[in-house]
Amino acid sequence: MSLAEYAKNDAVKTGYTAWKDINEENKKAWQEAIDGYKSGLSASVVYRWLVDKKNCPLTESTVRNQLISDAKR
Repeated sequence: MSLAEYAKNDAVKTGYTAWKDINEENKKAWQEAIDGYKSGLSASVVYRWLVDKKNCPLTESTVRNQLISDAKR
């Protein structure tokens, strides 16, 4: 059986939704975070704002890496 055939028949789904995609408020907060990062704010400041003001559960490393990635788009 090939991987493609296996994937078609595999009923297990992860069900994971990224924090930034859970709801509209998080999407707006994440976009504001990206805009702030692009404008020159440090990833550390953006991270603390997300945690303190937006109840983001992500680690600083995760936020930093995602900001770098999303800022390139």
